[in-house]
Amino acid sequence: MKQFVYGIGLAVMLAGCAFNPESLPLGEKDSMVYVDEGAPKTLEKKETKFKVAVITSAGDYKALKKVTEALDSSFNAKLAALSFFQVVDRTSQAALIEDALKSGNDASEIPLSGVEADFVVVARVASFTAEKKDYTYTPKQKKNAPPAQPQTSTQYTAQIVLDFKWIDKATQRVVMTESYRPQIGATSSEVALVDAIGRAAENSARDFCAKIGVKYAPPARVLQTRGNGAAARISLGKNYGVGEGTPVCFYEIVDNSDVGGAARDMNDIATGVARRVEEKTSWVEVDNAEKVNVRKGVYVRLLEKKAGPVFGSF
Repeated sequence: MKQFVYGIGLAVMLAGCAFNPESLPLGEKDSMVYVDEGAPKTLEKKETKFKVAVITSAGDYKALKKVTEALDSSFNAKLAALSFFQVVDRTSQAALIEDALKSGNDASEIPLSGVEADFVVVARVASFTAEKKDYTYTPKQKKNAPPAQPQTSTQYTAQIVLDFKWIDKATQRVVMTESYRPQIGATSSEVALVDAIGRAAENSARDFCAKIGVKYAPPARVLQTRGNGAAARISLGKNYGVGEGTPVCFYEIVDNSDVGGAARDMNDIATGVARRVEEKTSWVEVDNAEKVNVRKGVYVRLLEKKAGPVFGSF
């Protein structure tokens, strides 16, 4: 009963307005350490900087220059923030594939021989429609006021599809591809609409970069726990694409050689969600902490967030 009450108390503390793991008490689990004797060297990845070129194109939509600028800026900033990528200058390289993009060629057919990079991001506007609509409405009648007169208002709406591809330049293989159809709220001016589309493009690029981070981030370790394992600090942060809400999986390495299985295998023991992200570390709220055994030294890998709408106006 005491353990149950203790767990409920931790849940209330973790569900508060601010996630504050340092305020959690230290329990018996927090002194435990996972020891993985003879860990394979493959788990300790050497940090290598891969060169990435970012190519953006509005296709036939000349009016969307600001959108491609927003995509270019967002991709460059987000990829450069990841420890394992170095964004290269691609000003002169853009001309090499601009015509191929406009002609609708598949990313695998784009000539990348002149692009000096290990990976290439191709971000293009696949389709775009915009509509201006005038409508008349009558304001609500105020008490003891003259009858309200009909008024005219203008509403601007847009729909856009963004096509992103992550290409291994050496093999020209498309490793990842995503199409985004962000929800863009109606605006009262063209300027506001352009701003909303730009924000939608930035959010879409941010989401795609997060998926790239999940794919290439190395395994992490739990550095410490608090609250009897309810909160765990891991060795990955913003430098590897972790963001608030990023899901993670905790796992141990199991030796199955004695039963004829793989010599070493991953044994998932728990999941969690990053709640406070710093530059090189993150605090994770552990799911069902009272039932699992997350402790210092346990391995962690990033999981991909569930797909959701990307809004262009807020």
